[in-house]
Amino acid sequence: MSLFRQFFRANLKGLLIWLAVGVLLMLSGTRSAGTFIDNNSLEALPQSLMNLYGNLADMNPVDQYLTIAVGKLTLLIPALYTVILALSIVTREVDRRTAEFLLALPVQRTQVLLARIAVMAVNVTVVVAGIWAVLRFDLAAQGYQGSWGHLDLLFVNVLLLSFAIGVVTLAASMWVDDYSVGVKLFLGLVTLVYLLETIMRAAGVSRVWRLASPFSYVDIAGVMRTGSIAAGNVIVLVVAIATGLAVSFWAFNRKQFPA
Repeated sequence: MSLFRQFFRANLKGLLIWLAVGVLLMLSGTRSAGTFIDNNSLEALPQSLMNLYGNLADMNPVDQYLTIAVGKLTLLIPALYTVILALSIVTREVDRRTAEFLLALPVQRTQVLLARIAVMAVNVTVVVAGIWAVLRFDLAAQGYQGSWGHLDLLFVNVLLLSFAIGVVTLAASMWVDDYSVGVKLFLGLVTLVYLLETIMRAAGVSRVWRLASPFSYVDIAGVMRTGSIAAGNVIVLVVAIATGLAVSFWAFNRKQFPA
């Protein structure tokens, strides 16, 4: 527990910053949601945005807005934050030459890594929950009623995606010892993949050609419409998490740290 508290305190400032960014961005959207919902603005959207957000035609205006709101930056913000957390687990310690001090503690390497992964999971959950709470309760406070259960499940899907990206980043970072290089590399890669996913969705590219994109495993419109996450999406994300964890523990236990 002391390892968890130590790493949590070290990342508390970052947590508060990313939480504030996510909450404020979502709040800026929900404050103007009434214009879209009350005017049924879906009809004014161009075809490219219709492709991007999915099939919204059979949804009520509130659910249409919820789908679009989640489809903007809600997938990207937790993903980027999780990448930062993943790189701070090992790569930042190596870069700062503090890894050997950490490993000198009378605990196994597995315990060290497990505590830090737990902090990553808790922190990204807090950020996702904060964004979810603003979207759900601010709209409800304005008198709008959406498919809240469907929205809850959608954010579970978002959380699974974020953790999968974080764990895979952690596994890959075991071979990256320069923190600044890692940040530029992995943040750039995740952002690029997100942009490509957005462009391909807007262009109406088939899902088959987007399977390599982790963001394709969150079907926002599908979850909001049906109230369920596609089993295939869950399986892929869970397998990615399990594989990333296995590789991370294997690599960390064998990693040679520079003096």
